[in-house]
Amino acid sequence: MNISSDPSNVPTPPPSAPVESKFLSRFADTDSLFSRPIVSVNQQRGSAIALERFQQLEQSIRNSPATPEPYVELGQIYLNQERWSDARRVLEAGVKSCPEHEPLVVLREDLILHQASQLVEQAKLATAQKLSEENKYALEQAEINFANERIHVCKDRYGRHPDQREILINWAIGLRQLSRFDEAVELLNKATDAPELRARASLQLGMCYQILNRPLEALSAFRKASMFRAPPPEPKIRQRALELALELSEELSLIDSARYYAEQLLVDCDKSKRNPIEKRLKRLESMDL
Repeated sequence: MNISSDPSNVPTPPPSAPVESKFLSRFADTDSLFSRPIVSVNQQRGSAIALERFQQLEQSIRNSPATPEPYVELGQIYLNQERWSDARRVLEAGVKSCPEHEPLVVLREDLILHQASQLVEQAKLATAQKLSEENKYALEQAEINFANERIHVCKDRYGRHPDQREILINWAIGLRQLSRFDEAVELLNKATDAPELRARASLQLGMCYQILNRPLEALSAFRKASMFRAPPPEPKIRQRALELALELSEELSLIDSARYYAEQLLVDCDKSKRNPIEKRLKRLESMDL
């Protein structure tokens, strides 16, 4: 499946320029995977703990392979030291021996996603340094792998925790990144049943409907995402929904609606962003309805 842009349309960046992933950024609403990303600490600090402890934990695992806690602690030590291969080895062995221990399963899942995102970042860096067909293909494959891993982890995690409906949104984002739009819409409709999730789910629904060439449904979803009152949407969600609603209204020649969304953007936007929105609103106000 080819999901990258036409390479002939991609300008060559200078070697030091960061490469923004058009694939992933196109489908993101705000930064998110799960609420507990893996964060590395200073390696010397981790080593001070590990040198005294990791051999004891390895011995505990050998003596009592069905006890989950040593796997979790040792896996976390390796994560803190950024020893990803060792961490994965320990956590996969732990999940195999203790498949019902949720902290162990979750830590392994988070590591899988972290490693997949690392591959994307490495591929982006390589593409920034040398924009070749080989590097662009490697970036595309890393992005596809990341989306697939997201789908797999979300499916498994939601199967264990069907009450955690925020997982549905992350799952749907992965599906949409792979152009599986109908499946994404089905999950997002489930997520909108939860008041605390409906703004973000509606934003994602609008993005899906837009790609499915259902513009009026997309516009309705963007409006809902920006206008929910109880609870109100997060500022980033509201701003993104208003931006997309404004663009789509103009495309559909719904000038009155476009004016309204521009006015709403001015209410919330930073001072640094006011000038272009004010110019856009002035242009809209000069147009006939």
